[in-house]
Amino acid sequence: MRLNIGSEIALFNPNSGEWKAVIKKINKQNIIAEVSEKISSSFVEPNISLLFSPIKNLNSEAIIRQSTELGVKNIYPTFFQRTVIKKINLSKFSSYSIGAAQQCGRMSIPTLDNYQKLDQRIDLLSKCHVLMFDENLQGDPIQKINSSISDNKTEIIVIIGPEGGFEEKERQMISKNSKTYQNISLGPRILKADTAVIAALSLTFHYFS
Repeated sequence: MRLNIGSEIALFNPNSGEWKAVIKKINKQNIIAEVSEKISSSFVEPNISLLFSPIKNLNSEAIIRQSTELGVKNIYPTFFQRTVIKKINLSKFSSYSIGAAQQCGRMSIPTLDNYQKLDQRIDLLSKCHVLMFDENLQGDPIQKINSSISDNKTEIIVIIGPEGGFEEKERQMISKNSKTYQNISLGPRILKADTAVIAALSLTFHYFS
């Protein structure tokens, strides 16, 4: 759809909410618009982020899109020992996230971090409450999450490992270096990595809502 002077658009950000505006000027670098009325107010989003292992292109696209729709604050693509994907296209990931935010009416876009190895995430883990979803460990039901982590001040990170699962040294690294750590169960079935991401995030957001 081509926009012209006089076209109505919606402008939004997580602080001011969503506003109706009219385009007044267009040039190669930017658009000038005049705000006319407020459509909806912003609200405080849960401080929940995703740390995951990228998988095949279409599956990674689905993870980025659906985690954006669910409301994650930050996305941390991470290389594990069993991760197959060596490189990712961050610009494509960013476009998937922006498109998903527009589609679902979200007023913020997740911050997409650089692709890093797990041991480069230790400083991040030390500041966060970690909910790990490891199907090879005995996990707690979501109802047993420590209630002290629900104050929205400290980032909660949902961790889903690669296809093939975590190495034992990775489990130890995560559990020993996290501010708080719990392994949560997704039930009796073994889920594909992309399915596990959406199931884990849905469960977490439902619990904290």
